[in-house]
Amino acid sequence: FSASSDLLPMVRLVPRGQTACVDAYLTPFIKVYLESFTSGFLPGTLALSPDQPGAKVAFMQSDGGLTAASNFCGFKAILSGPAGGVVGYAVTTTRIAGSKSPVIGFDMGGTSTDVSRYAGSYELVLETET
Repeated sequence: FSASSDLLPMVRLVPRGQTACVDAYLTPFIKVYLESFTSGFLPGTLALSPDQPGAKVAFMQSDGGLTAASNFCGFKAILSGPAGGVVGYAVTTTRIAGSKSPVIGFDMGGTSTDVSRYAGSYELVLETET
C-alpha cells in the first residue's frame, strides 16, 4: 500500500503521485529481495546462530539515512547509491582526514554521473530544475 500523503507529505499533487507510483512498483521487488537476503540470518542481525555475535542490518536510503529492512521501501531506495557516496566522502574527509573546508564529490558510473557538495551538513533537495 503506497498512500502518497504518507510517502511524501507535501501539498503538491503531481510529485506525490509520481512518488506513490514509483513506490508501488519498486517496493514489492525490494521486499522479495530483502526477504531472501535476511532469511539466512537471525532477525535483525547478521548472525547465523544465537551463539555468534551479529551485526545490525541496516539499508541506506535516498536521504542518506539508515533504516531496518522492514522499513525499507521503493522510493527511498532509488537514490541510495548516490546518497551513500555523499555520506562516505563526508565522513572520510571530515572525520578521518580532518578537512574543515567544503568538499565536492564526483561519482561516475556506467550510466550516470552524480556531483555533490558537502560543507559540514547534509542538505535534502526534493525538487530540481534542469
